[in-house]
Amino acid sequence: MTTTTGLDAVRRTGRPLDEHGAPREGPVLELDPESEAAALLRDAPRPLASNPGAGTWGTLLSRPDAGHTDAPELLQWLGPDAGQPPVHRHPAPERFAVLRGRLTVVRDGEEHRLDPGDAVTVRPGVEHAFRNDTDGVVAFRAELPSMRTVLSLYTTWGLDHEGAFAADGGFGEPGPLHGLVLSEDVYDDTTMTAAPVALQRLLWATAGRVARALGYTGIDRSYLEDAFWRRHVEQPMLTPSD
Repeated sequence: MTTTTGLDAVRRTGRPLDEHGAPREGPVLELDPESEAAALLRDAPRPLASNPGAGTWGTLLSRPDAGHTDAPELLQWLGPDAGQPPVHRHPAPERFAVLRGRLTVVRDGEEHRLDPGDAVTVRPGVEHAFRNDTDGVVAFRAELPSMRTVLSLYTTWGLDHEGAFAADGGFGEPGPLHGLVLSEDVYDDTTMTAAPVALQRLLWATAGRVARALGYTGIDRSYLEDAFWRRHVEQPMLTPSD
């Protein structure tokens, strides 16, 4: 399913798939097979996942319950039109290390522009967000605070593939009610800071209960299953000889 473009042999992959395994209209990941990110993806133990509505891709390189690390590590790509996550904080540190492009990390209101080889650590409790301000793809490694943080990302990505965020069956990002339910489920590991926590708790106890009664779902471990992503995301064909 992976195609090449031009003489540079860039792999165009990572498209969303329909129920028959055929590529759907959606964002495409342009992957240089000679890059460090491609080598990491080739050797990754998990398939490529994506969030089409936000223009992002990722794969879990390691997880604590596998006995290899104290913190899960995610390899992630942001397309040029990728959405920015809301400002948030964690009770544990988070580290970003850039492999390709330029990543902007906003830490405690201060912008840090990271080029390949650069890294930054966000201390526990510090508000932060990150984004791609460029016209190209940004690839980076992120050491995340916990597997629950990973699960919240994979749940959001999986729900997007299932059309939960767009009325026409397309792709999008969580609306207010879905965002409210998801933010409550991940609160112990990730706190959104756009509104005071007291107000968020009030909303969880009122609008959040209504949202769940209407069928809005929170984080779901089934979205960590490899089979889900192989069904929904075009996987790149990378070999050591590429």
